[in-house]
Amino acid sequence: MISEDLLIIMLTLRLRGRVGRYYLVNLLGLGEGVVKDRLRELKAMGLVESSRSGSTLTSEGLRRLNEELNGYGVTNIEEVDLTPVFNRRYSYCVMGGLIKTPNRLNVVELRDVGIKNGGDAVLIMHVNCETVDIPLTGLTINKFSPELSARIRSRYPCGSYVVAVCGGTMYGSLKGLIEVAKSASANVAMAN
Repeated sequence: MISEDLLIIMLTLRLRGRVGRYYLVNLLGLGEGVVKDRLRELKAMGLVESSRSGSTLTSEGLRRLNEELNGYGVTNIEEVDLTPVFNRRYSYCVMGGLIKTPNRLNVVELRDVGIKNGGDAVLIMHVNCETVDIPLTGLTINKFSPELSARIRSRYPCGSYVVAVCGGTMYGSLKGLIEVAKSASANVAMAN
């Protein structure tokens, strides 16, 4: 298994394409030495290639990234603008679909996991065939943004849960999302 730090760097490279080290430092909010060391590790593992124009995932890196994310219980991670929902702009927002969810999803507990692990705001959504609901509120995403609702319904299957985490750094947003997925998956395992 790849460490979460390495996974987050790989995921950032997948989301942003070829990225220079200094840009990556600013995106993630990590020190330059940490990023340099992690990129060196990923390069030694054959998961990242680096050049003067920046670093990018190799095909093996992309395969391993998808495998790891599946293991954590999250899929289709992408950046998203949630300004219409939160009525404020966050620097970085990411969302992904939960692969494994227990029969009774504890939305409040999962939100707290996302906040505790780096997110400034967490939104958990349930994809119905016609709407994208915000559990416990009686609200739908369509109320805030019909375009976002349509995008979510086109990317995630009916009946699934989608989690969005926003924060001041890409690292905090991605870490929060991964931890929410891990927590949901652990709750499924405990229920069995």
